[in-house]
Amino acid sequence: AMSGFEQLLRERIGLDAASIGSSSIQRTLRLRMKSLGLRSLEEYRRRLQSSRAEWTELVEALVVTETWFFRDQEAFAALVGLVRQEWLQANRAGQVRLLNRPCSSGEEPYSMAMALLDAGVPAERFSIEAIDLSARALARARQGLYGRNSFRGQDLAFRERWFQPVKDGYLLAPVIRRCVRFAQANLLSPEFCAGSVPYDFVFCRNLLIYFDRPTQARALARLQGLLCPLGVLFVGAAELPLVLAQSFASANLPLAFACRRADGVERALQHSRPAALNRSSPGSGGPARNGAV
Repeated sequence: AMSGFEQLLRERIGLDAASIGSSSIQRTLRLRMKSLGLRSLEEYRRRLQSSRAEWTELVEALVVTETWFFRDQEAFAALVGLVRQEWLQANRAGQVRLLNRPCSSGEEPYSMAMALLDAGVPAERFSIEAIDLSARALARARQGLYGRNSFRGQDLAFRERWFQPVKDGYLLAPVIRRCVRFAQANLLSPEFCAGSVPYDFVFCRNLLIYFDRPTQARALARLQGLLCPLGVLFVGAAELPLVLAQSFASANLPLAFACRRADGVERALQHSRPAALNRSSPGSGGPARNGAV
């Protein structure tokens, strides 16, 4: 019975049971069954088949949403350097398009917006789309209210600039919230971003580790199709080796875990500028650190 649920999760959301452990899935199923007053896995399976709402509850219970602002600062520093010294230099008009999937409760896409604005990139020159499976996480993201756990590390100067202390935590400034458009969607769905204009930068960090190998290949093929030829994909540290084995090449940005479409690397080198990139941390208010070699 458990293998049937694990197969269902793999088919619908790409979740590899081994990534979180079968015991974790079983525990979650038992808790959902208890809340519904059901005694057997077969009863719960029938409920899942007939109730879209219960499927949503199960996914919400399984999806990991923990994150914080400027998690792995090198990625945001690299993004700022690439936008300022490559994209803006090559595009005198228009918007740089950015995608964040999964966006969880919003800390990552909002960090992208803060980093760009702090680096002097006008809000009208960039567009950020943030997507996640979890409706609850998206609701928290749209609210823009965060507790202390969303702020980690020593440099919290950005909190003084962009947040207002309130009774329940810290409320993000409206100017930052307006920079991000949130939507609920599944990366593996055939209609995901169908017909969308390609993105210049995609953040898809710490999602692929929850997929099995075939699903990782499907997801990477989808991400490759979403990137423009000169685009850059940011992934998690543990994910970079498998990405580099799937039609991507390193962007040579230390500790940013960034890569380009293999067919776009040569074009990117032709468009790059020889000037050294600035090296101060994003969120500090100064020019962003890129670390390109």
